[in-house]
Amino acid sequence: MKAKDMRTFIIILFFIFLWQNGVAQSIVVDEYIHYGSFGIRTPLMNDPVDLNKKPFDFKSLISQSLPVAVYAGKGEIVKTDNEGRITISSSDESHRIGLLTFYMDAPVYCTPELQFEGLPDIAELYLNGKIQALQKGSAKLTLEPIRHELVIKYIAEPCKAYTIRTTIQDSVGLSPQATTNPSKRYSIYEVVNGRRIQSARISPDGKYYFVRYYHVFPDGKREEYAELIEAKSYKQVRTKNTSLKWMPASNLLYYVEEGAKGIDLITVNPATLQEKIVASGLPTKSFTLSPTEDFIIYSKTDNGSAEKNAVKQVLHPDDRSRGWRNRSFLYKYDLQTGVSERLTFGRTSTGLQDISPDGRYLLFSSWNSDYTETPFIRSTFCLFDLQKMKADTLLYNDRHVSRMAFSPDGKKLSVLASADAFDGLGRDLPDGQIINSYDKQLYLYDIATGLAEALTKEFDPSVKSVAWNRYDNLLYVTAEEGDKVLLYTIHPEKKRITPIKTTEEMVSEISFSSNSPDLIYYGVGLSNTQRLYSLDLKKRQERLLHDVSAEVLENVRLGEAGDWSFISSRGDSIPGRYYLPVDFDATKKYPMITYYYGGTNPTTRRLEGHYAPHVFAGMGFVVYVVQPRGSTGYGQELSARHVNDWGKKNADEIIEGVLKFCEEHPFVDKTKLGCVGASYGGFMTMYLQTVTDIFAAAVSHAGISNISAYWGEGLSGHSYSAIASAGNYPWNAEELYAGQSPLYRADKINTPLLLLHGTADTNVPTGQSYEMFMALKMLGKETALVVVDGENHGITNHANRIRWSQTMYAWFNKWLKDRPEWWEALYPEKDL
Repeated sequence: MKAKDMRTFIIILFFIFLWQNGVAQSIVVDEYIHYGSFGIRTPLMNDPVDLNKKPFDFKSLISQSLPVAVYAGKGEIVKTDNEGRITISSSDESHRIGLLTFYMDAPVYCTPELQFEGLPDIAELYLNGKIQALQKGSAKLTLEPIRHELVIKYIAEPCKAYTIRTTIQDSVGLSPQATTNPSKRYSIYEVVNGRRIQSARISPDGKYYFVRYYHVFPDGKREEYAELIEAKSYKQVRTKNTSLKWMPASNLLYYVEEGAKGIDLITVNPATLQEKIVASGLPTKSFTLSPTEDFIIYSKTDNGSAEKNAVKQVLHPDDRSRGWRNRSFLYKYDLQTGVSERLTFGRTSTGLQDISPDGRYLLFSSWNSDYTETPFIRSTFCLFDLQKMKADTLLYNDRHVSRMAFSPDGKKLSVLASADAFDGLGRDLPDGQIINSYDKQLYLYDIATGLAEALTKEFDPSVKSVAWNRYDNLLYVTAEEGDKVLLYTIHPEKKRITPIKTTEEMVSEISFSSNSPDLIYYGVGLSNTQRLYSLDLKKRQERLLHDVSAEVLENVRLGEAGDWSFISSRGDSIPGRYYLPVDFDATKKYPMITYYYGGTNPTTRRLEGHYAPHVFAGMGFVVYVVQPRGSTGYGQELSARHVNDWGKKNADEIIEGVLKFCEEHPFVDKTKLGCVGASYGGFMTMYLQTVTDIFAAAVSHAGISNISAYWGEGLSGHSYSAIASAGNYPWNAEELYAGQSPLYRADKINTPLLLLHGTADTNVPTGQSYEMFMALKMLGKETALVVVDGENHGITNHANRIRWSQTMYAWFNKWLKDRPEWWEALYPEKDL
């Protein structure tokens, strides 16, 4: 090759390199939101110096006025001239203070430098409300791939003009765009910050609502408060007393607090807010108030023998759990006489299930464990006559019933249980097929005859909650219907199940009046967070009371989301959902992240969560949420497929779904596929990598790598395995416990795998990730392990949650977008 041709070739390669890797770019900010300027005066000088013998410095006034958090983004839009300059001035003889705001939308993690010309000598720079170092007219910023707010706070000197110009220098090649448009993409900060509903309760007469809220601020601080709302006028009274509850029958609120004579029970009139002490000297602050409002039922704990030596004997598998040796028992306290009496005694704990409407009977349960047969927990349910102090046993050593509650007339009980309850009365499966005990059914139990009826045997949704409504004598049920949680009524005599139409696809909580046809509920959806509604049960008319979602999602842009399913090679319809990036362009190629659980519960249509799909979509990923068979909400036969599968069929369905989605959607880059799951989903992440190489990056949080170790070490490992591995144990099912454990197949993993785990995880012990990390390191595979100190199965601390999320996002950006900068900033390479 000739020298000239060689130079041309090198130049071409150089420009290709710059095109692929980005070049330094300079962007001029061409408009600002200007708030001000306002006159600011020198204070009266009582003395020439302060307590520290320092003279007054006018610069100190900039931090004492015009709070950025309140006024940023307010004002008028000011455009620059053709050279990117604006002029601010103080035309009179006073100093003037003001704000210049603009926004920066970073497409990827980057560290641009802002350069300012012509700023006043007294000026501060704020990034998302936090002050930044401003040196010699420039500032180095660190930007996540979200929208950022930049504020220049200044004090202009009297009779002086300033010509200001701002440029953004960035070496990544995808410079953040400067704008005055406050629109932003959904991010982790919308997930963890802001106001949320904690609970919502309606008064017995339906005339008032009591709604509890919490608000998380950007620094992680949490505020709790409540609002008492008049239903007709929607007049609101705010209170810090979040412990208020409605009395069971009278239309009064109540709370307890320490008084001069011990613990007082205090009622509050919602109309006048007048308070009245109705009882004093209560034995506890935690209790259940009887429907007749004349006594309370409470529990007291008898402490079992504690091991005082450093060398301790573990008496039982559950002896590892705190408080297992203790026992709790029921007591009654008469609010009129002040007499307290013990109701239960023995070696096994007793817990209250319900109190009859006339206050005469208690429904309680006692329980113990028996590891010779699954399910391991045995419960005995008793009807206790408080007048005679005698109990009748309704169910003895039952292994299937979870909850019971009285009907409004006290003659029947609603029973929440698995399909195997009452000798399989609720089963809708072929003989011999093992049920999924997490798939809950509803029964009606007649106290007089001792006979039960199955109400939901042929009802595919899985019952989550049930409550009797005294007003219409119907059962109100929330149930998982596929990936939704919907509201139904069940007529106990006609056995008729009727759906109640609600705006929200995920009903979170309901509360109904016992004396009027009124109900309130709040819920969420695929692309919205909480909204609170009232519902007239006669007219079936819904009224929006509070749109929390509108507050949380103010200025937020979400990409398109919808349903997508496919028919598997086994002939099953596998449901799922997709989420597209904001500003989606079908002619482009996008990396895709697949999210799943694969365990006993569906991945629901909830906007928020630790793995919120819209957050990934906001970063430019297509997201595919797949619902492999085995979860509840789709009928007993499909939920039963979870039993003894441990990944085999689930993995096939996930892989098949990913490939079919890519085939039908050419905008997905098939070379840049990622996957993520947690707990059982974390197990699925690891297992998937042992059977396929289609993924370019994978994330497992709190995943199970060694099924037998999880079975024996996790505090709930044996009870979960009693369902997921029913009838199989490490000694009789080596193929399941070893053959399907990702650890024993680690040599087949070729995908870069990020392992995340809390160090205090009692469900799936941290060792599950340590073991896989050890194996992959020995095999020379690409992997990383990040643990979060003090966190249990889920990451709950505000700061930890954000850092943990950023870790996951950075991993996917590194491997699916070829953008390692974020990961390298979080976890720089250490030469150890």
